Amino acid sequence: MKYNEKIKERELEFVNSKDYKLGTYLYMGMGKCNNRTICMSVAYKIDYCERKAKEFEKDANEIVKFTHINKVKTGELVAQEKYYL
Repeated sequence: MKYNEKIKERELEFVNSKDYKLGTYLYMGMGKCNNRTICMSVAYKIDYCERKAKEFEKDANEIVKFTHINKVKTGELVAQEKYYL
């Protein structure tokens, strides 16, 4: 799924709802470095995950490319959703 502001708003609304228990899901900023998939950031909220992955990409001087965000249920091994940049 293509990542955009609408998805970001939806996910923030979801994690900020009164019924949501913080930590149920993790957002993982993923990227590529030397053709390997790497995790660049992990956060409880998608906006923080995105911000930290972009900082990582900038600090890595284009060696690392931020590619997508995985939404993973805590304790699971497979992403529930993937948001591609």
